[in-house]
Amino acid sequence: MKTVGIISEYNPFHNGHKYQIEKVKEELNADNVVCIMSGNYTQRGELSIIDKYKKSEFAVKNGADLVIELPFVYACSTAEIFSSSAVSILNSLGIIDYLCFGMEDSEKLEDITAVCKFLLTESEEYKIKLKEYLKLGYSYISSRENAVKDILNIDTSFMSSPNNILAMEYIKELIKLKSNIKPYPIKRTAAYKSTDSSNKFLSAFGIREKILSGEDISNFVPSNSYNFYSTLNRANSQVIENYFSTIKNIILSMDSEDLYKYADMEIGLNNRIYKNIFDSKNVKDLLDKVSTKRYTKNRIRRILIHILTNYTKDELNKYKTHTPKFIKVLGFNDNGRELLKQIKNNDIKIFNNYNKDINKLNDVDIEIIKKNIKADNIYNVNHDKFNLDFYKMAFYKDK
Repeated sequence: MKTVGIISEYNPFHNGHKYQIEKVKEELNADNVVCIMSGNYTQRGELSIIDKYKKSEFAVKNGADLVIELPFVYACSTAEIFSSSAVSILNSLGIIDYLCFGMEDSEKLEDITAVCKFLLTESEEYKIKLKEYLKLGYSYISSRENAVKDILNIDTSFMSSPNNILAMEYIKELIKLKSNIKPYPIKRTAAYKSTDSSNKFLSAFGIREKILSGEDISNFVPSNSYNFYSTLNRANSQVIENYFSTIKNIILSMDSEDLYKYADMEIGLNNRIYKNIFDSKNVKDLLDKVSTKRYTKNRIRRILIHILTNYTKDELNKYKTHTPKFIKVLGFNDNGRELLKQIKNNDIKIFNNYNKDINKLNDVDIEIIKKNIKADNIYNVNHDKFNLDFYKMAFYKDK
């Protein structure tokens, strides 16, 4: 029996995602597809336009057999942490044979693998080159690409494409883990941020833009999900702009030095954010004022989410090298039910209910669960879906 893992965000689930699941099952003759999916927050610092359970429902309706959640502490983080943690969790399940992922340049798997092996050596020459480009004001991703190009004297343009960046991190983690999981890239059907709607494939970014502007997306999403998507609009969709006033109030309640405690922040960036928050009218306005080639808009959006959810550097440093011994199941079919039995046999706990399952977990996993629930409650604040049982359990016990 072959089982394929897919690392996903599904923000929202669309025809390209359905194509990927169908394609990998066909090409690998796979029996099962397991998706590890970011929940209500995404790697690029966005709130998911629809909640994690709805995303999971559409994934299962369109070919996925089991959907598990990538915890918030990893999902809304750098590409390296997002990717390495997702791969590490999939590897720990003990049931995954292939890792399938979209790439802009799927034919360059061999080149990308070679670069990944080079990066993992962390040579002194590379470290020096990387620092040189960082000092010149380049982002980490651009500095890494330029350093590799200088040392290996190869065309490194493929290193800057969003999904190729994630693919490199997936492959690096598989190499580090000495995993038996085999990488299996599939060429993306639409480029990230593509708004070209000339066929049935459109990027998730393009679909989100159409939803928020009230345009029809029936050509780009599976028919069994369209009725739900057709009810969405700017007023009832989740976007970070909805939380700008809250974020601004939090920042204004502290000094600029206090901002340094948040995950992904560095000295200097905290001052830029604090200086510009006063007269910024919305998130877009703030991003335009603060972002540079060193401080990307994706990074700043993540930081704003970290401020909103009170996610600190200390927490990130504690969790980023930890592989949880639990999974949170978001959806499954009959095949997925059988997979869960195999996962349990590999000493992974299935977390469903706080009151029933919390005592099965180790202390770090409990912290990760609590952080996830708090972040979800902030996400749901506009929908009156607070997890009050958790707060009663965690904060009012024995009082």
